Amino acid sequence: MNTSTGTFKATDGKSIFWKGWTPEPSPRAVLHTIHGYAEHIDRYGNVVGELLPAGWAIFGTDHRGHGHSDGKRGHVGAFQEFIDDEKQFRRDVIDARFPGLPVFVLGHSMGSLIAMNYVEQNPEGIRGLVLSGTGSRPGTDIPAFLLVLTKILSGLLPSVHVKSPLPPEFISRDPEVVKAYVDDPLVYNVITPRLAHEMNRYVVIGAQNAAKIQMPVLIQLGSEDTAFSGQKDLFDAIGAKDKTFKLYPGLRHEVYNELAADRAAVLADLRSWLDGHQ
Repeated sequence: MNTSTGTFKATDGKSIFWKGWTPEPSPRAVLHTIHGYAEHIDRYGNVVGELLPAGWAIFGTDHRGHGHSDGKRGHVGAFQEFIDDEKQFRRDVIDARFPGLPVFVLGHSMGSLIAMNYVEQNPEGIRGLVLSGTGSRPGTDIPAFLLVLTKILSGLLPSVHVKSPLPPEFISRDPEVVKAYVDDPLVYNVITPRLAHEMNRYVVIGAQNAAKIQMPVLIQLGSEDTAFSGQKDLFDAIGAKDKTFKLYPGLRHEVYNELAADRAAVLADLRSWLDGHQ
């Protein structure tokens, strides 16, 4: 295995960190992995551990305002900035290193919204799409008044930090995963009204444009995941004929980081689907 890291300058000058894992002697396909809110690409070790031995290269960024990248934590000026960063990463890093190889996109949580909108805007050269912890609407645990308040504050106080309303236990039933999440210095529990409102907007925009998604799609969800809602509506709206919906009973938001036996089944499904479409 070869591990590589680097940075690139986004169009607004921010430094965006990236990391990649490449099998030896050479990969047969690339998984462009797009992480979620408040985390970073190094939290996808279970995905790397499953796919690397099967010949997959796994590459991803730390989003602006996340991990090792520039930007205020938990904030973005416009959600399109995330999408444009991933387009640039694909062009400048993945395509430059692996010309001609099949490229798949995996997006988790907020990353699934970035991934959806990314492939809707630029589907060229993407062999397939995997969405985890996704949906078509904000989560049902978010009161309607809070959605309205977030929209108002996004205009008045866009960059003020507020504490995230989600407890860390919502990610997984595995206490070791939760403890590692809480202790991780690159994970944070704050968000700004602008980022919260942009996520609420782009989960809807992504679902409204889902008919544009024509490449094969795999959706993987825990039945106890309440981060977003309307998951089946999103699946039905996706235009692809080749699409698969996997719901895992009892699992929470991070299905790749659940209890060992459960995540093993989820990861095996991921590998099987990717191998079958590569």
